[in-house]
Amino acid sequence: MGAGHAAVRFSNPTTGGDVMPTIRAEFHRLRAGAVTELRREVGSSVWQVFAGSGSVLVSDTEHGLERGDLFVVPSWAEYGLTAGEGMDLFRFSDAPIFEALGQYRAQAGRR
Repeated sequence: MGAGHAAVRFSNPTTGGDVMPTIRAEFHRLRAGAVTELRREVGSSVWQVFAGSGSVLVSDTEHGLERGDLFVVPSWAEYGLTAGEGMDLFRFSDAPIFEALGQYRAQAGRR
């Protein structure tokens, strides 16, 4: 997703796949001032701000974020993240369903 951004995908230790056949779980860390490129993908996701603050742009609408906030990114909605003094987030998505059906796709854009 760009400079200043790191992500870790949690996996099932038995299979090495996603935590569940229908759910992907990830942890994202953005360093202070990091701005991700805009992205859209098939499948929906729910994000929770674990620590820090920043903002998210979803379909041309920007929302401020702080610790404890939740936000949803609908399927194929363009989104991007901006960190304030840094931000840690958890993300849960239904991407494994679309991958299993051969229907997953993603598009990274510019900001």
